[in-house]
Amino acid sequence: MSPIPFEAPTLEQLSELLPAYEFDHIIATGGTGAVYKARQRSLDRDVAIKILPRELGADPVFRDSFESEAKAMARLSHTNLIKVYDYGDADGLLYTVMEYVHGKSLFRSANGIKIDTRQAIEIVMATCRGLEHAHENGIAHRDIKPTNILLNEKREPKIGDFGLARFSSQHAGDFITGSRGYSAPEMSGDSDQGDQRSDIFAIGILLKELLSGVPANTAAFQYTNLTDAYLVDVCATATAADPAMRHPDISSFCQALKSWKPAKPAPRLKVPGQRPTTPAPRPLLAPASAGGTNSSLWINCAVISFLLIAIHLTWNVYTRKQEIIAEQARVVKESPAKPVVNPPQAEPTNKRDILASSSRF
Repeated sequence: MSPIPFEAPTLEQLSELLPAYEFDHIIATGGTGAVYKARQRSLDRDVAIKILPRELGADPVFRDSFESEAKAMARLSHTNLIKVYDYGDADGLLYTVMEYVHGKSLFRSANGIKIDTRQAIEIVMATCRGLEHAHENGIAHRDIKPTNILLNEKREPKIGDFGLARFSSQHAGDFITGSRGYSAPEMSGDSDQGDQRSDIFAIGILLKELLSGVPANTAAFQYTNLTDAYLVDVCATATAADPAMRHPDISSFCQALKSWKPAKPAPRLKVPGQRPTTPAPRPLLAPASAGGTNSSLWINCAVISFLLIAIHLTWNVYTRKQEIIAEQARVVKESPAKPVVNPPQAEPTNKRDILASSSRF
């Protein structure tokens, strides 16, 4: 069946129907329900509550599927999945109580914006880990798109709004429509054919959208080409029209992204006589100065001047020393030689003195 027009209940109406919660404001509304921010009084915590249209609650097939699915999702616990706390029926309105994520959707953060390749891969890989946990428990999302992925304060993705989800082995009616641009081809004729491989298709579309910056639900998206050949191949495999040609499971897709490596830039060819268009990189410790050559010249001149002065002083000291030596030699040469005179001896006065004098010899 086609989407059912839905009139979201007021905050006052919900406060009467669900008195255990203090409703703050409406977060979003659409054809499949409305999401509100509320405060759980008993545990004093913020929660998000999704209210579904009465028409869906009146459908016994949908109700049974909703209850089974809510129980299954409540058992899931993964950092990249929005936690389901509770579910119930409030006067014919089916509702789900979920973890409230402080942040905003990936749609609001990156719609029409080409983001960094590495960051895009990190976001998609984290989303894949959440999907892998759901798939391991038999649940396919079937409506992966930027508005259903929330980014918390740490910019970690969390998948929410499993409102269109179904157990992989179940067929619970034909009300699932998916979203234009993200839905796999097998879901266009019979949405019950959607399964885990449909999630792989949607995640491949999401990756291409983040890398290109072109929204997937626009006509220009199909003519958009990526520049990274490896990622082109990854996206092409994930979004193959034939589900059998896609990655066999979400973990294989995630592994393909993990093997991605940035392409090395091609070496630039040097043309003889061609001046470089960009300046050569400078050493980090050498300051860039227009007068670098003049500074070197001044330093060289200063060194040469210092050496000349040192040589001049050394020569002056040497010549002065030679002059002193020459002066001393001249003084010695011009002085007259003095003869050595023996002192006079006293003449003996008597014979005894003569004998005494002779006995010395």
